[in-house]
Formats: sequence, C-alpha cells, structure tokens
Amino acid sequence: MSKVDKKGKNVPQQNLDLYDPAVQEEQGGDLDFVLKIHDGHLHDLEISSVANLLSALGQIVGIKQASFNTIKEGSTTIAVTVPNDCRSLAMSNVMKDTVAKHKQIARIQKELGKYGFHKAEISYGTLKENETYKPKEILYVVPELESEETFKQKESLDGRLTRLQKGKDRSDHITIILNNGEEIPAECTKKLLKELLPYFDKDTDLRFEGEATYLSKSHSYQLTLKKYIINKFHVIEDVSLDEWIDDFRAKGASNWSTHNDPIAEWLKERQD
Repeated sequence: MSKVDKKGKNVPQQNLDLYDPAVQEEQGGDLDFVLKIHDGHLHDLEISSVANLLSALGQIVGIKQASFNTIKEGSTTIAVTVPNDCRSLAMSNVMKDTVAKHKQIARIQKELGKYGFHKAEISYGTLKENETYKPKEILYVVPELESEETFKQKESLDGRLTRLQKGKDRSDHITIILNNGEEIPAECTKKLLKELLPYFDKDTDLRFEGEATYLSKSHSYQLTLKKYIINKFHVIEDVSLDEWIDDFRAKGASNWSTHNDPIAEWLKERQD
C-alpha cells in the first residue's frame, strides 16, 4: 500500500518496526497503554476475541492518533501507543467513569468469560523488546464478570404460613414467614395444601421439610433462598420452660435430675 507525500507523489509504505531504536527515539515520549490478561495464554484465544479485546482497549484509551503496538504471549499483552501530547487525555479516558467506557469493559469481560479468564488490568508504561513489561501505574482493574448459580438441597425450615395463591398446575404457591421475619416463596401439592389450610395467617409455628433452591453470586458469596418446595410438615408444640426442664431432667443422662434448681446450678457453673 502506498501513501502520498507533500508534493503529491506516491512513495512506498514501509513496515514500521516499533522496537527499532531509531523509531523509539523519533517517538520520544510516546506512551504504551496495555491490557494485560494474567489467566491463560494467547494461543487459547480465538482471533475474533483478540480483535474484540484490541478494539475495546483502543476505544477506552479514546485517542484517535493512537496506534496498534503489540499482542504477545506470556501473560497475554495487548497494547496501543499514544503520542506524548495525548498521554494525559488518554489516562483520563481510562480512569473516568462513563457509559461508553463501561460498554467496552463489558466487551472485555465477555471475551474473558468465554475462556474462564478473570484477571485483567489496564496500565501504562513502556514496552521494550526482550524485557519484562513493568507498568508505571495500573489505571484500571477489569472486574470479574459476576456469575450466578443455583443449587438445591434438602432442608427443614421453621415458620408460619401466609398468602395463598392457587396455581393452575399441580402445585400451589404460598409464602412462609421465617422466625426472623424473612418471607420466602414456597410451593406444595394440592393434596398437602388441604392439610395446611387451617394454619394460614395463624400464629401456629410449623416445621417444614422439603427442597430449598438457593441463588449464589460469585462476588458477594451470599446465598439467597429463592424457592422452597414443601414435602411435609408438623406443628411445633408450644412447650413452656418448666415443661422443657422437667422433660430434660427426666431423661436422666445428664445428672441434672439430682438438682432441685437446675437453672440456678447452671448459672452458678457459668460464673465459676
């Protein structure tokens, strides 16, 4: 491909060796902006992914005069070079919080997510041939794309029943109010619902046995109980403290039955 000089003549376009000392001297204070991916290897990436990552980095840097620098193996390094007089604006573009920037970060996250890669950062510095790249400053760490996962497990829950919504299928939808006040959606069969009907919007404590579905998010590590399928239940008897103590003493294995006032004895032991 040829270019036109100032006199209008076509001159051959020569390949630019970015690592030629003469070129580096001519560029002077040009600065490299580098997207470094610490997971995986360059050969793991499809060509379309490399192109998307380079495109996203270029748009985040946001300098029209920026030029493509390098893509290399190791900790996969993708870089563009910015002229010295544009370095401040480029750094500002990388660091500022804009919708356009988030759109490009999402592109990077999407590409990394295809391969299970997580660790990436955008920095600036100077890339030198046969030398390990040492960033002068890391400007932005690409956050890991949050993922959600659901899993099921057998679980018992204590609570009360409220809000019945009959379904058109074989299940009916209800709400369980747990002892801590949290409300969770639940389902049960129509047959089990007939047994539960007397306990709706009552102060009767029930113990449910069934299958819980949890939602887990990769960043927060918090579990959210999304759904509960009731398989069976029973009423939790309201036992007074005196009745509980009498029952406990009657078991005999703990030797508490030898004490006239087991609570006082227990408090005394805690003080000792």
